[in-house]
Amino acid sequence: MKRALLLAVAALALAMTAALLVVACGSPDAASPFRPDAGSGGAAGQGGGNPYEAGTGGDESLGGPCSVDAQCDDGVACTFDGCDQELGRCRFTPDDSTCQNGLYCDGLERCAFKLGCISGEPVSCSDGNPCNINTCQEESKSCTSELRDVDADGDPDIHCGGGDCDDFDPAVSSLSPEVCANNIDDNCDMQVDEAGCVSPSNDNCFDPLVLTQAGTYPLSTAAAALDFAASCTVANPSLARDVVAAVSLPAGPPVDVQLTARADKVNLALALMGQCGMAASEIACSGGFVHPGGGWVAKVRARSVGDAQKMTVLPAYVFTENSTELTLRYELLAATTKPSNETCATAEMLSPDTPTVASIVDAKADLGSACMPASGDLVYRFQLAVPSDVNIYASSIDGDGLALISLRNEACALPGDEITCNQAPSGKASAHVFRHSLPAGSYHVAVAASAPTEVLLSLSVSPPTAAPADELCQGAPTLAHNKTIDVALAGHQDDISSSCLVGGVDAAYSLDLAEASDVLLIGRYSKGDAAAVALMLPSCSGPNDEVVCSTAQLSPTRAQARNVPAGNYRVITESQQSLPLQLTALTRPALPPTIVPFADGCNDVLSVPAQGGFFQGTTANAQADFNAGCDQGGQPLGGAPDQLLELQLSATKRVVLDMQGSAYATILDVREGPQCPGNEMLYSCAAGYYPERSFLDLELAAATYFIQIDGYAGQSGPWFLDIHVVDP
Repeated sequence: MKRALLLAVAALALAMTAALLVVACGSPDAASPFRPDAGSGGAAGQGGGNPYEAGTGGDESLGGPCSVDAQCDDGVACTFDGCDQELGRCRFTPDDSTCQNGLYCDGLERCAFKLGCISGEPVSCSDGNPCNINTCQEESKSCTSELRDVDADGDPDIHCGGGDCDDFDPAVSSLSPEVCANNIDDNCDMQVDEAGCVSPSNDNCFDPLVLTQAGTYPLSTAAAALDFAASCTVANPSLARDVVAAVSLPAGPPVDVQLTARADKVNLALALMGQCGMAASEIACSGGFVHPGGGWVAKVRARSVGDAQKMTVLPAYVFTENSTELTLRYELLAATTKPSNETCATAEMLSPDTPTVASIVDAKADLGSACMPASGDLVYRFQLAVPSDVNIYASSIDGDGLALISLRNEACALPGDEITCNQAPSGKASAHVFRHSLPAGSYHVAVAASAPTEVLLSLSVSPPTAAPADELCQGAPTLAHNKTIDVALAGHQDDISSSCLVGGVDAAYSLDLAEASDVLLIGRYSKGDAAAVALMLPSCSGPNDEVVCSTAQLSPTRAQARNVPAGNYRVITESQQSLPLQLTALTRPALPPTIVPFADGCNDVLSVPAQGGFFQGTTANAQADFNAGCDQGGQPLGGAPDQLLELQLSATKRVVLDMQGSAYATILDVREGPQCPGNEMLYSCAAGYYPERSFLDLELAAATYFIQIDGYAGQSGPWFLDIHVVDP
């Protein structure tokens, strides 16, 4: 009886507990505050459906009932919305690729249910070693590691494997010379003021390098201190030191004095003064500019100086970062006055077929240009009485800078008045702007460069010619889907403004999409050129009309757009040097991304549909099973973690595989079967250690192939792979 009483009390307690839980947490039918759909109030299949409702099994990708794709829209731009015909429910598939912002170091953006695109985890380059300074480099889309160098003198801390015995003093390192009589171990050899030490030369106003005649003179900032100040300096002033030269002009008529300093390894600056040690006497000052041939250059010019009755001495300060050897070129030129054509209002007339020298050594930057010149600019003008073809060329006379041309309208002064611009590519002689059938009227030409230099400018005018058929977006010829065409850009001009390539000549083609489609544009360009491809709206009115735009460090450049709505578009290709290229627009009906959670080897290889598809996965948790012929040497057996896809072809096909957007240095290796993992083929392995990642464009015969997704030099992480299978 006592036992029965205890059981009754326990039952009563359980009932009371259950009642309290119902009061506290609500009835089983009430909305739970712990469910992600609480308070959404949306309709299933229309962006507010409860993914945990009965029948979905807690699958967040499922929405309400449907029979056709048009009934499914979750209101999230980055998901692929469609009707799962087997379940009769909407299926919302996140597509991470549509969220990518093109930046590497801020991590791989993700597409989250209901939230849309969310920020990724910033790339962590840390290896836990306090001696390593690890940095994420956006340009190369990779991590770099350097030994700790607190004073930035180029020699790492001696405690971290470098040679710097005082990493807080940039004047002390194993790269520095031993300075005599300062009681400091400057070169970190555990000795002080030992034999072979050096004393500074030309370090002050009382010991200058005297320049008595024109020529090129060696200089050294070894053991020099920082004694002087000027309006310009080196990029890192904490490392600055200087030496002095004295330009000696004999009595005589006025002349121009031009000085050019060159250093191979460190940044530098150059100042020409009226009196040594007096900052207020500065005549000209030039910071360091990157020289087209490598190293750094600084250039100054004093115009119409000298005295007919007595010798004139002009001091010059040369600043460098750390100790270095350099050269100083001294030129005596005919006396000139500073060019007056600095602005649009003072523009100098430019006559056709009459070359003009534009001295932009001491020009100021007055005009804004999309080509962003580093130097100042001078302005010229010309008049067209009738519509004409116009060619403008500009080249550096001394080779110390890359010339730049900005063609501007009559108003001239504002950035929006620029018609087009072009800068000479590195290694090329000149900048070139071409316009066919330029209307009659007044125009301006601004000339600048990547560094102070003198530019030879010429204008050629000829009878007007008709625009090529593919010149403009209006009336652009049709581009066939999945076919490669040759594009000859001779006779083209820059008509279309894109965000990818400023000043490039362009061609436009019409692309009709009958249904929502995945598009991959491929542009193969000539060696030494820079090129871009873009998908734009038909008006082509500027970057705001871009669907996608891309340029690349290496040919080919590719631009990918997923789930592009049906409609008419323009495919634009651009070239900096008007060189021929090839253009392809690969299209297919829009497909949701295929998530690759496993595919870690031959036992669970994932099959690729006959038309290809878009795949996303990660090798972070995969095994290292297969070697790759294009991997870095010295890798362990199996290389990096990898995953495996299978592609079966029943006929010869062109197969394009593109891994752009992947979060690490990938390897793409296509192997021929029939047995897994197949055998490596010639020219079918692509290492994506460059920012655009791995890319292959292959013609494959009917057979079974295995696609190995791997990592270069042991790397792993999230990846994307776009596969287009089309007729050759």
